[in-house]
Amino acid sequence: MTDEYEIELDFADALGASDLTSHQVLTLYIPDKDRDGNEIGTQRKWVLEAAALLAKIGGGVTIMPPTEGGWYDEDNDRIIWERPVLVYTYVKPQHLLQNLQHLRAFTHRLGRETNQGEVAVEFDHDFYRITTYDQEA
Repeated sequence: MTDEYEIELDFADALGASDLTSHQVLTLYIPDKDRDGNEIGTQRKWVLEAAALLAKIGGGVTIMPPTEGGWYDEDNDRIIWERPVLVYTYVKPQHLLQNLQHLRAFTHRLGRETNQGEVAVEFDHDFYRITTYDQEA
């Protein structure tokens, strides 16, 4: 039973859109500080590299302006405030599978080279924390 606030609609047909609908979102959080709270200075480089990879995975990419956030540094009982940039795409499943190794390599390199305590990746409403990084290939 539908209530007065719901409608049944073939939205793709109404818009003249293709049947290729993406449901899963992949988001990378690109930090501007390292695990010690120091500016990394290369955030834009990482944002553009993430965007290029995600464009291959979803056919397009969106880069959000820096947002304010923080993470709790348990060792020093403090919050590290930063301005991460969120880069996301709506996934084309086959393209994700083809680029999964590249995604892993990118996130692990980001963690190593920018001295991160963790690298954050959000996929399909789940939040993943990468805290141990593969060695450089």
